[in-house]
Amino acid sequence: MKKIWIILLLFLGSLYACNDFLDVTADNEIVEEELFNDYEGVRMAVNGIYRNLSSTELYGKNLMWGFASAIGHNYQATSTTYLPSALYYASQFAWDNSYVEAVTEEIWKKAYNVIAACNNIIQHVSVVDTSFFELGEVEKNMILGEMYGVRAMLHFDLYRLFVPAPITNYSGLAIPYVTKYPDHQPAHKSAQDVMESIIGDMERAKALLADIDTVFCQSWNKSSVGRIRQSNQTAGFPPNDFVSYRGSRMNYWGATALLARIYLYNGNEEKAYENAAIIYRFHTKNWFKWTSSSYQGAISSVEYIHPKRPEEIIMTFSNNNNYDNWESVLGNSNYYFRMKNMNDLFLNDEDDYRKVGWYNRYGLQRYITWIRPSGTSNNVTLVINNQGPLLPIVSFPEMYHIMIECLIDQGRTVEAVTLLNTLRKNRGAKRVIGENTPAEELKEILINDIIRETLTSGQTFFMFKRLNRNIYNGDTDIVMEPINWIIPLPSSEIDYQLN
Repeated sequence: MKKIWIILLLFLGSLYACNDFLDVTADNEIVEEELFNDYEGVRMAVNGIYRNLSSTELYGKNLMWGFASAIGHNYQATSTTYLPSALYYASQFAWDNSYVEAVTEEIWKKAYNVIAACNNIIQHVSVVDTSFFELGEVEKNMILGEMYGVRAMLHFDLYRLFVPAPITNYSGLAIPYVTKYPDHQPAHKSAQDVMESIIGDMERAKALLADIDTVFCQSWNKSSVGRIRQSNQTAGFPPNDFVSYRGSRMNYWGATALLARIYLYNGNEEKAYENAAIIYRFHTKNWFKWTSSSYQGAISSVEYIHPKRPEEIIMTFSNNNNYDNWESVLGNSNYYFRMKNMNDLFLNDEDDYRKVGWYNRYGLQRYITWIRPSGTSNNVTLVINNQGPLLPIVSFPEMYHIMIECLIDQGRTVEAVTLLNTLRKNRGAKRVIGENTPAEELKEILINDIIRETLTSGQTFFMFKRLNRNIYNGDTDIVMEPINWIIPLPSSEIDYQLN
């Protein structure tokens, strides 16, 4: 009998829709020999990876506006009146609560399932000749680059959740770094070994994708409408859908930006700055542009807001059910997902678009990023169709933050202030930060700005963990004990290790 591979990256097709260009077969069982028998089958498997990344178990909820944002205290969390039980207890760092354990188990299992699927694709693609693919070497390198990058990204996010931060100098066992398929007994590696593997995979992805995205796909990659599908606009003439809309897949800039994030988390500011500066240079050449003030907060009508700021996105995933998924959790509650500390967070910057444009525009003190727009205008229709599905993984303003932090630590405060004022100006904050602002004060302003920029995107908690710093909570921060930072390994993993 032929070996049957039950591909979890395919069977969720009926549950989690994504844009048509990522659609794959709805069959639950795929004969592995047939799946990898030609390049079209490989493409199906690759597209399935992105479908799974966009699921609610990962970036479609848990690692975006759900679990990850709750533990970063983006939301009011005084009781289960203000958050669903799983998110409320997660915000209290009650890692052994059954609701929380169910979520962390879900993240762990799904992430390693997708990693396994990446490894299977890598193993099949690595051994075939370039003539196997319609686009030859370009397509082979693109697939390998994407899979190495996704593998590194998922391991990194698991590392950030389940392992002490590098700033603590933890050197014990961390998580498995899985690089082969199947691997029925993946060994837990040391924290240092895991981080080295993450960096190695992402550097490999960056190298493989460089020419593809900056040369082969250049004509349609130079604009946001070429990188991210917009139903009312087209850009460039890609040879087929598989190499179009590169911003919706792991790409050269995504790998580079994630390397900047990874290196900074690991304490290597030199490499973090180097990679962030690459994105900054593309930005200064207008490959990535600031969202216009007329699509942020400089207008009275919320219908014109670009809630996902697609012009700034380096890499995003996509799920057409985003609004439905948000609303299914929200239910009939008037209190879930209310933002917290907004007046303190934006003190002396009440004109900041991240407050006046995004906060409380539909009442109930929520953030508009994930709220289905109301209204019947064409603008509302375009936002729902084009931006609603987006799950922004990394955008270029984060590179500003990374460069600013590195510059402050290097004593280059004048350069840091210049970048900070540029970012703030493009977010509508009219107050100018002085060049003579002391470094420590600058760092506080920067941290405050990172919180503003990461609201409901799942990144706030990781900034505090990286710095080993108490979590911002208005006048009185939340005092973090070492145990609060580290999610215990899921029960299934502990049981497996004991057997």
